Amino acid sequence: MDKIWVKDVKEGETVKSVFLVARKAVPTAKSGKTYLSVTLHDKTGELEARAFERVEELSQTFEEKDYLEVEGQVGTFQGKPQLRLEQMIKADPAALDGSEFVWAPPPEPKKPEKTGFSDQEEATWKELLALVEAVTDNHVRALIQAFLEDDDVANRLRRAPAAKSVHHAYPGGLLEHTVSCLKLAHRLCDHYPQVDRDLLVAGAFFHDLGKIRELSYDRQVDYSDEGRLIGHLVMTAQWIHDKSRRLGVPRDLEHQVVHIVLSHHGRLEYGSPKLPVTLEALLTHELDEIDSRVNSWLNLMGREGGTRRWTDSNNVYDQHIWRGTLPTVQVEKKGPPAEVMTPVIYVPREAKGQQNRQSQGQGQAQGQKKRRPERRVEPPKAESVQQAAPAGEPTRTGEAAKGEAAKQEAAPPAARPERRDRPDRPERGAFRGGPGGAGGPGGDRKRGYTGPRLPGDKGPQARPKAATSSLTHNPFAALAQKIEA
Repeated sequence: MDKIWVKDVKEGETVKSVFLVARKAVPTAKSGKTYLSVTLHDKTGELEARAFERVEELSQTFEEKDYLEVEGQVGTFQGKPQLRLEQMIKADPAALDGSEFVWAPPPEPKKPEKTGFSDQEEATWKELLALVEAVTDNHVRALIQAFLEDDDVANRLRRAPAAKSVHHAYPGGLLEHTVSCLKLAHRLCDHYPQVDRDLLVAGAFFHDLGKIRELSYDRQVDYSDEGRLIGHLVMTAQWIHDKSRRLGVPRDLEHQVVHIVLSHHGRLEYGSPKLPVTLEALLTHELDEIDSRVNSWLNLMGREGGTRRWTDSNNVYDQHIWRGTLPTVQVEKKGPPAEVMTPVIYVPREAKGQQNRQSQGQGQAQGQKKRRPERRVEPPKAESVQQAAPAGEPTRTGEAAKGEAAKQEAAPPAARPERRDRPDRPERGAFRGGPGGAGGPGGDRKRGYTGPRLPGDKGPQARPKAATSSLTHNPFAALAQKIEA
């Protein structure tokens, strides 16, 4: 009998040859019937074989690793040859060459490692890591790292768009927008050292993070069910709360970061449940607005072809945007030297009118208080006295009436209680710090602030009975250092 190799088996042929039994099983089909499944080997490959009749009888004639002489018709199953077993006899291994039946599947070609991200995307991700690494506060850094070390968050952040259509509406747009906002945050803190860098960096990182789940972007960008029901502001706030509880982040710090996220749209009608009430929240809203608007406008300008000077007004802003030639020389334009670009420190100053009113008020407080003029009570005339006499009593006339009127005129009028002087109200927008103001001695104890918010202040005083450490940032610390130096 000539040997037939596995590699030479073809559909429709009858095969009779010896093979090695690599695997043997008796599974049950969907119909409920059992069948015999055998995998046969030789040095050229493997061949699947099946027997649907006399299953128990054939199964008992051999075991795995036996040499088996089989005969049957070759068919196909799922695109591969399959032998339908009709006869099988156990062969004597002594008469066979074992090397002809040893088959090892060829190694699969090694696929090149592919992260799914381009070199540019990898570079942007490294920029993100470096920008958040500059955070000084241990709690803020731990909170940000907790999200970056989450594989699901990191993968989604790399692939997600920043919006459905307005700005950065393409895969990786959210990462690009976040990195740009982080750079703006650091530059703003360099310009305004009174801003807390750690809080502003946290705001730039977290403000749109919820869009990794708010938007679905597998095939096309659209809002997910979770995004439509909750929105990325509330989603991010929930995530920050959960991570903060696990990491032991102080509550006052958690509230500051959550407030930045919830208020970064800037207006209630734009979806923010809170308006910005901290300097860092205000700047987060502004830098987000700047970066998203610049990206959106440049995209609209780039879509127009030819030499048109204006974009079409059929856009989200309902206005034309200039895209024509600029009237300035078009060369590389650099900024002034670094020694000119020094930080800006603002000293709180009161309005001129407010100063005059306060000085007048202090002068009046030092001197005697100005009394209101007393009202003089006129005595009633004699005729009125006569008319006012009750019935049954004799009417007083002549000298008696004049004497009664003189007595009433001589009696002193009743003294009225003095009104306390009302202090002048400060003008709208004027600085209300200083003695007697919202940041004066004693501070706003309802809000937990117990120290004066003035130039030279070393920061908020320690809070009595505080469970956690308070925020240590003082917006005038830079000014205090400059004055003391």
